[in-house]
Amino acid sequence: MDVGGMFGAIFGFTAITIAVALLIPILIVGVVIWAIRRSAPARRDPAEEELRDRLARGEMDTAEFEVRLRTLREGDQH
Repeated sequence: MDVGGMFGAIFGFTAITIAVALLIPILIVGVVIWAIRRSAPARRDPAEEELRDRLARGEMDTAEFEVRLRTLREGDQH
């Protein structure tokens, strides 16, 4: 009977069991985080949305849109 081989097999099974026991919770946490991030709506500034809508309706040209957008964003920094 090869005792060394038996202990090697037991160690191998133990190592695999520990690896799987650690991997399963990590995968579960990863899937939960992924699902939360995927389902969370993107937060957009309503003022910027209004500017985009006005540009899409043709109420302003691209140059005016860019100036107003820059003004909005610079105002947020102060």
